[in-house]
Amino acid sequence: MLIEKPLISSRITVRNYQKKDLPYLTEMWFDKVNGKYMSDPTVEYVDSDFQKALDGLENNPDGYYLTVVLNGSNEIIGSACIFPNEKKEIFDIGYCIHKNYWRKRFGSELLTLIVTWIRNNGGIEITAEVAQDNIASNRLLTNNGFKIKKKSQFKKYKMNISFDSYIYTFSCAYPT
Repeated sequence: MLIEKPLISSRITVRNYQKKDLPYLTEMWFDKVNGKYMSDPTVEYVDSDFQKALDGLENNPDGYYLTVVLNGSNEIIGSACIFPNEKKEIFDIGYCIHKNYWRKRFGSELLTLIVTWIRNNGGIEITAEVAQDNIASNRLLTNNGFKIKKKSQFKKYKMNISFDSYIYTFSCAYPT
């Protein structure tokens, strides 16, 4: 799936993922620090099935894969994904900011762009799953109006590492 036009804020542009982005993004996702709380494996656990999924990210029929770049350049600083349900009312999101850009509020900027886009495209609710130990991402979501819906658990792909997690929810209705 592809967004019609890039999402732009004062510092970042969120555009459709392109195959040329894959080396930078996988380096970020598979990094032991940057990708610590992601379900993606470290590089040594990438198998042919996972590689096939990576090779199919561009215009994936199940969701939107997006790349975050600094405005005025093509410097990649992160990624995001958005998965709508069949009715395109509930959207599950994921995001990752490169560790070189942590603590600079790029996550909040990205989240604001995603929430606005989902609202403008008929979304009623947004969900996101975050490892309980991922303090920064939990804070990002709560500071941006997300509420814990339930506890859950996820595992890193093909690795014996699992995380207790929270499923967050966000109502797309504008406050009255």
